[in-house]
Amino acid sequence: MLPTSDALESLLTRAKQLSGALGKRGASQRIQPALKTEAGAIAREWLSVSPVLREAAICEGAKLDQYDADMQGLLAGSAVHSRASALRKKLKAFVEGASGAVVVPLIRRAGSSEQVLARQIEAAFTAPLTSGEATYVDEAARCVTVAAYRAAMIMLWAAGIAHLHTAIESRGFPAFIKAVDSTQTRKGHPFSIVKADAKVSSRPELQRLPDAALLVVSMELFGYDLQVYQELARLLGQRNDAAHPGQSQPGGQDVQQFAAKLNNNLFTMVS
Repeated sequence: MLPTSDALESLLTRAKQLSGALGKRGASQRIQPALKTEAGAIAREWLSVSPVLREAAICEGAKLDQYDADMQGLLAGSAVHSRASALRKKLKAFVEGASGAVVVPLIRRAGSSEQVLARQIEAAFTAPLTSGEATYVDEAARCVTVAAYRAAMIMLWAAGIAHLHTAIESRGFPAFIKAVDSTQTRKGHPFSIVKADAKVSSRPELQRLPDAALLVVSMELFGYDLQVYQELARLLGQRNDAAHPGQSQPGGQDVQQFAAKLNNNLFTMVS
């Protein structure tokens, strides 16, 4: 995910402060360890965000190339005996130009409707997320910034199924098999979706089960009712429409509603 303009402004402020402190040392090689530590930290932080900025294509590539080269030099210089003036020279282009070349484009990008929507989708998930689930949500948010709304729905559903798989494992496969047995005693749709091969005892087997069957069994396992199931089934239908050729053309608001309903009917219901 893109760093915020606030985060980059903070990094730039630190770089300016370091440049000023180094300037007071002149050409001296006697640099306080704290200054060298800060130089290395600034360089590392920049080099960690630079690839994301480059991928987003919101900054001039030549500027990023220059800042990357200077920061690599700053990182190397912070680890050996270097003159303060040499380290300060590595900061010069960044200190003088990063505000206009990086921070301002980030501010403009953050104010775009696509970025606002991306933040709304991430904020829709009020329930705690695992790192794996958060990765899918982050991918969905990135998809909407380029109007890839079908892809965003697919990623959001993947987050939901990852959550469901983890919750089933947490309850234990004996409990899941018991829920399958109980479901199969019920008549009619949607209970008839669940077949005997739904009795699994490992995650690889669980991953092979149809999502539709998992939603039905989970009514028994996690205690949500038929109305919640029906809402989840509709979301699965939207996901399937998004994943296959057809006339479905979801928009940004559809993705936002998809995220909110997924949070309310799956993430907050299943644990």
